[in-house]
Amino acid sequence: MSDESMDSTDNNDDEPVADDVTGEQPLYDPVSREDFVTVDLDTLTADLRRLDRHSLVDLFWGKIKDAKDADDAVAERVYRLVSSLIGLHLRVEAEGDPFGLQWQSKTRRTALPHDFSGDQSEVLADLAPTIGHPSLRARFADIAYETGVRRAGRTAIEAYCEVARRFADGSAELQFPEMETRAMDCVKPLERCFMINARIAKRGTLVEPLPETVRVAFAHALDARAYFPLTQIGRRVLQAKLIPADEVATAAADLATSALPDDYCLAVKECWQLAADAYDRAGDAEASREAKIKAIEQTFAMVDSVSQSSAKAHWVKETLREFRALGGVPERVTDMRRRLREFQDMSLDEFGSFAVPLDGINELRVKTFDQFKALSLSDAMRAMVGFSIPDDVEELKTAVLKQSREFPFSNMFGASYADHEGREVARGPSLDSREEPTEAWYKEHGIRHLGITRRYRVHGNIEPARQAVLERYSVNEQHLLPIVQLSSFIPAGHNHIFSIGFARLWQGDYATATHLLIPQVENSLRHILQMAGRDASKIEEDGIEGDRSLNVILTVYRADLEAILDANIVWQIDSLLNFRPGPALRNELAHGKLTWNEFYTDEAITACWMVYMLTLAPILRYWDGHVAPAVEAMTSSGEI
Repeated sequence: MSDESMDSTDNNDDEPVADDVTGEQPLYDPVSREDFVTVDLDTLTADLRRLDRHSLVDLFWGKIKDAKDADDAVAERVYRLVSSLIGLHLRVEAEGDPFGLQWQSKTRRTALPHDFSGDQSEVLADLAPTIGHPSLRARFADIAYETGVRRAGRTAIEAYCEVARRFADGSAELQFPEMETRAMDCVKPLERCFMINARIAKRGTLVEPLPETVRVAFAHALDARAYFPLTQIGRRVLQAKLIPADEVATAAADLATSALPDDYCLAVKECWQLAADAYDRAGDAEASREAKIKAIEQTFAMVDSVSQSSAKAHWVKETLREFRALGGVPERVTDMRRRLREFQDMSLDEFGSFAVPLDGINELRVKTFDQFKALSLSDAMRAMVGFSIPDDVEELKTAVLKQSREFPFSNMFGASYADHEGREVARGPSLDSREEPTEAWYKEHGIRHLGITRRYRVHGNIEPARQAVLERYSVNEQHLLPIVQLSSFIPAGHNHIFSIGFARLWQGDYATATHLLIPQVENSLRHILQMAGRDASKIEEDGIEGDRSLNVILTVYRADLEAILDANIVWQIDSLLNFRPGPALRNELAHGKLTWNEFYTDEAITACWMVYMLTLAPILRYWDGHVAPAVEAMTSSGEI
């Protein structure tokens, strides 16, 4: 089956795309001011009380169909442009690159802001102030601003502020009313306002009506007991001095003190950290230190929320690190070190199983897409793990050995493997019919045998599932933070690396995801070995202590890793990242040898989602009680 056929369902055939991700092919026909006069955008959106971009996308894709049916080329051109604008994914976490792709494959992508630069952005800037719907007005103005028309910046800020106010005062309808996420819905438009304000306003000043809008959003988050958005908005309040620091500190501390037993510990921790920062700004060092201790105690409270000893060790180590950084609490440090040693005596993780049907791949795509289209974001994140559960190694060995016995001539000579420059980089062992295969032979043939299986999983399961989720949610770093904070697979200080990597993974940016995630596996394996009481470091002859390489870890500590993770998982890590003549992705990436297309191969995609599986596996048993509520708390119902 060709790569082209696999890529054919990566997008809607009617959706504007570029066929060359590095080229300059336009995604749309330019739309003039006169063209816009032929349609009435305000009339189309007058009754639309939802402000999320998904409602606008649905509206304008329907209008594209109507225009095509009516053979109205001008209206169709306008609606396609508007749909492309709305389809851009706003990422306030990326200061220098705020708009991301809806999706991307190795050869195709949806729009980026620079696709609208030049005369088109001038048209957008002129039209933006006249548009009634605030989300649509914000998008027109923001894209014009982002492509160099600076006068559109103030229009964008005013529109984003209106979006935030409507969420806060309840006048906007929510995409998912049952979730009640108005406080979180205020965060993204306000963050984008601050990003634009930093470029167009004098230092230390805020463009109106941003100051009052932020105060309204802060008050709403406080009333709604929304810890995460309160913290995010509260830091902006402190930074801009919109509310006295002592008032912010008291409000945050009172909310954290009144936390309910079922409130998420790490959310309460964020609130205590905001209080500590505010007390510090107010000059109350003693109250600030006490708030910091309260925040660390919320980290330690996570120990009681998990049952596995390795997971408990993870949270104890995190608490120990935070107390050491605080200083002045030797008795706490001693207690945490004692507890850490106790929990490091055991390590047990649970993994489930998932059946992958190898029927027609097109039918499988449709089935997977429909299944994930009906899931909540939290449920979809959990279900995605199932596509990365590795095959049974013993069954795989039996299959490849049987195949070799049936076709003995194919094994009489070892295979030779070359890189893209034609150089021989590895040789596979040969096999005589009377010989017992070596482990290397099993790995080589097992990797080749899994080729078709991985193709089905990537293009029949993973990609349709990912695309179905992105049609409903704009997945970004904030949605992944609760997962990486809870997972014992991730060492302290690496949370944001994983959260950004997983966000890019969900967004289909496999080049970035591979660069961020694959190098982390080696260190995470050392971490879980340490949590299980196995030391993966080494001491050189000169007394210098260092870390063992991935190859050594997978060799010397293989039995320990198999006891902690599972033999099938360790085999998959080895076969994808380390073994030659396998893809050896860790080494190829480290030496800069992967080409653009190689980031979109089945092996690279499988490896990235394997890291996702390794991260989620330790917390699956706690998903409903801890992870799902945290993801929902970080999910905005009104993605703009």
